[in-house]
Amino acid sequence: AKSTESHQQIFGKDVADAKNLKELLLESAWQPILSAISGLWGVASEEFYELDGGMQNLDGTYGVQSVRIGIDLAHEILSSSSNLGRSDIFQDLFNSICYMSGLLGDYNADIDQRANRFIYSIERQSALTVAINIAEESGDIIGLDGWKCVWGMIFELRDLQLLSTKGGIGRRSIISESDPDLLTIDARNDFYLKMVRDMQGLNESYDAEGPPRKATSFFGSFFSSSARDPGDYADSLTNIRSINGKDDQLVWDYLSSSEDEDEKESIGDGHDAVPFFERSQTQKGPSIGAAFENQLIYESSVGKEEMPVTGLERMGNDLSIQQSPRARVRHRLSQLVDFSGLISESRYLDMDGLSDLLNALVEMIRDSSKSLNNTRASEGELASLPLSPASEAFAEILLCEIALKNRDRFAHVWENILCAHYNSRLTYRPGWGRQNSDSALSDTNPQHPETVALTPGIEKCVTGVLRLCIYASSRNTLASEVLSTLKVLHPPFGALHWSPQELNLDKHLAEGLWRVCRNVDGLSHINDEGWSGILGLLEWCASRGGMPSAQRVGSLAEDDPSLQAFRSLHLMLHAVELKDCVPFGVVRSIRSIVEAGERAQCPKLSIAGLDLLQVLHSRMESLAVFQNAATNPIGPDDSNGQYLLKYWLPTLEAIGEPAEKSRNGHVRQHALSLLTDALIDRHGRSIPATSLCDIMNTVCLHVAGRRIADLLRVRSGFGSDFDECLIELELCISLIFKPFLHHLKTLVSVEGDFVGIWISMLGIMSQLLGDDSVSSGDDDDVCRMTKELGSEHLRNAVMVLIAMGLITDDSNSRGEQQQESNGGGQDISSVTWAAIGSIGYCKPLVEEWRQSARESAMDNINPSQNVVNVNVGEENAD
Repeated sequence: AKSTESHQQIFGKDVADAKNLKELLLESAWQPILSAISGLWGVASEEFYELDGGMQNLDGTYGVQSVRIGIDLAHEILSSSSNLGRSDIFQDLFNSICYMSGLLGDYNADIDQRANRFIYSIERQSALTVAINIAEESGDIIGLDGWKCVWGMIFELRDLQLLSTKGGIGRRSIISESDPDLLTIDARNDFYLKMVRDMQGLNESYDAEGPPRKATSFFGSFFSSSARDPGDYADSLTNIRSINGKDDQLVWDYLSSSEDEDEKESIGDGHDAVPFFERSQTQKGPSIGAAFENQLIYESSVGKEEMPVTGLERMGNDLSIQQSPRARVRHRLSQLVDFSGLISESRYLDMDGLSDLLNALVEMIRDSSKSLNNTRASEGELASLPLSPASEAFAEILLCEIALKNRDRFAHVWENILCAHYNSRLTYRPGWGRQNSDSALSDTNPQHPETVALTPGIEKCVTGVLRLCIYASSRNTLASEVLSTLKVLHPPFGALHWSPQELNLDKHLAEGLWRVCRNVDGLSHINDEGWSGILGLLEWCASRGGMPSAQRVGSLAEDDPSLQAFRSLHLMLHAVELKDCVPFGVVRSIRSIVEAGERAQCPKLSIAGLDLLQVLHSRMESLAVFQNAATNPIGPDDSNGQYLLKYWLPTLEAIGEPAEKSRNGHVRQHALSLLTDALIDRHGRSIPATSLCDIMNTVCLHVAGRRIADLLRVRSGFGSDFDECLIELELCISLIFKPFLHHLKTLVSVEGDFVGIWISMLGIMSQLLGDDSVSSGDDDDVCRMTKELGSEHLRNAVMVLIAMGLITDDSNSRGEQQQESNGGGQDISSVTWAAIGSIGYCKPLVEEWRQSARESAMDNINPSQNVVNVNVGEENAD
């Protein structure tokens, strides 16, 4: 045992000594090895490839061996330093290899020069290949600066249009989103055209004396101005804001600058062109360098096989000649480098490595506005790597994709990185930047404008929030925290609500809202904070829609924001899972939907919105009780009436507004019918009597009186709308008398308010019935039928009040004394008979009604019998 223990100690000491020896050798050898790598990838060959176009030499074997050795040597030294745990040496080596790619640090040349330097240099391509593969293998230790180098190379490749949209065999491209686009194809094209036109206009107006900048894409050339002389452009090139051309890159997934560079037939789609890490295990190649060499050799041999001479061949049918140099390099990189692996392999990073990866993107996005004016960055100034607007949008997409890929660590990523990032970019800060603009702290504190201009990066920032909310809505533990971030997408917290009407994100928000709301199972578990974000976005989308369709009058486009908001509300209010869960604040969103239908002249949407109010009204009592119990579980029982009033009154006002103001007759009729039904519902018995009187005055009589006045004002123009106007007048009359008779017992208990209500009703009926009786020359059957209907309702109400003893014949002294003892009934009687007597149409009926009053007074009705009569009157009203 002692011998074994002694042997283990000696063996462990030998292992430690061997490791120390390796570290010592690494410390002394890494710099010479780096020099050797830079010699193998020297810049001397760059000039060679630029001679005479360079394409004829690219197919040969010049420099291929040195490139292969350099790749293997760089990969081996990086792997060794990683395995030994020397992160300091590893990070210095890695950053140096990244800069050898030529994609970092030199931005004082235009985009074509930078592209040619990379396209015609296989050495720079090999450095990129090593760096990306090492980032996937050892992403935990490359550090924050290392990830900035990686993303800087990726973004420069995007700007140079050297990232493929196809990816490699069995891989998806990094230039893609895992979720379907929030916009339809037509809407996306339209949005891009508007955004490019808007951005080009902003850029060209940056220097009023300078020329428009050179366009480097189809969109840029389509919208660029040609008013100035080309010679002036060459003479004043220094006046352009950015010589590197990054400001012209606006569309993140637009990669080909001309049709001749589109990827047609993929060179090397066969097995021989696949790099070693994509082959099967039985056919795996020896190294990355060998895969790179095989790829080059295979490309040079494509199209040069000896073919039998038939006399039918055409000159120039070589695929390698037909394909542009940019397309060749784009395809080569897609075969050698798994760019999408930077996203997929992030699942295997430790928490520190994942934080470095995401923080590198966040810091590059944050510093992009400052670095756009820089022309050159050194290895010690990684923060000054400029991002084009398109690459900034690409960075936002990468943030979202990486977060979605790491679902098991999503909570940590959101709470520590993404939440602060999205809030800092999208939150409205009024006047904060101006207050600090002249202060001593302005150099250290970033200045936030009052509003945020809509750029490609901001668009993808907003869509990133929506995509993460869609995902989080299915996670019970974090849904509320993420959904509450929706408040920064709309007023008053969002900084985008002052964006111009012609360029906005309304359709993005509406489609994202629908995708969030259709997950009803997830929404059933969120709290008030999450609902606040959803309801605020609902109201915003409903208010921003309602644009009339150009194809069909009276209809809306399928992606109209108000229509999407209606779909979301309809699903939530009819879902069994969300019963009694949806907050009552949705009434504001429904009102906005009804208004959107008015703007679009789409009565179907307005009527559908009123139907949603009816659904909300039908479950209002249970909703009020449920939410009252949740907020005040030990409160008194009589508090339910106040809670019910708090929900009932906004509903009645929401129904009454279109009943009074809508320009469409069908909408008004539907609203009047719903309002009448809502007022005679059971909810009126559960609220205080004074509140019920207020509702009768401010909602019921106000709406009916306004509509009757408007209809009488334009009665000469009834014409063919005879039936419609008659129906609406009948609904207005029912709105006056049905709720009054239904709640008469409650209204009588508040003496002062009851008298005011009855006087207001008499005033409206005096206006409706007119001063004179209907003559044979009166136009019209509408007036005659309306007055008959109105007088019948007025007679029923008077008879009920007479039966209750509230109205008597004012000439009967006995009745006067009885009414005085009952609390001022004489005033009601005198006012009633005076008002009826002034109505010419009712004069023949006054004596009959007075006789009924005298008979009632003579019967000396007891108060207990009055209650019975009231119930009978209520039944008749029902």
